[in-house]
Amino acid sequence: MLDGMWSVEPWIPPASPDLALLAMEAADAAGVAALRAWPELRKGGIGFGDLPPFLCWRGAAEGRWHLVLLQAREVGALVPGARTTPLPAGWLDALDLEALARPLARHPDFPGGTSVHVVQLPGGETFRTRTFGHPAPDLVAEVLRRTSHIRDWHPADLEMDKGPSGAPHAEP
Repeated sequence: MLDGMWSVEPWIPPASPDLALLAMEAADAAGVAALRAWPELRKGGIGFGDLPPFLCWRGAAEGRWHLVLLQAREVGALVPGARTTPLPAGWLDALDLEALARPLARHPDFPGGTSVHVVQLPGGETFRTRTFGHPAPDLVAEVLRRTSHIRDWHPADLEMDKGPSGAPHAEP
């Protein structure tokens, strides 16, 4: 793939709408009775639970919006005020992806909804992704090319979270 074929850009979440409100609306629509965590604006990114804020990138592929969430420390970025302790082992596997992604998929900055990709960089030139919605590994790799000195990224594994119907989550 030629560099620059993907249209991706950083996304700084706006203060409005309130992500807590979007989380409650998304939980109601999904029939979830209670939430333990939901995304929140934190230090120019998306905070979730005890994890440091995610850096956010957005792009479009095949007529669909995609939101890529990266841990700043894993791409070598410094976020003022972020903690310096390492990320917990297994943080990607333990992540409640639906609680994080459902409200973001409904955000008005993404007309028609968005797929959400949470990326982990375990080391080397590989990445792991958990996806809520439609997979887009080439778009995720393009975001990583733009945020790293590594030019060729390779998926270590891909996981697409699906709903009870077996259909991928993508639309709000």
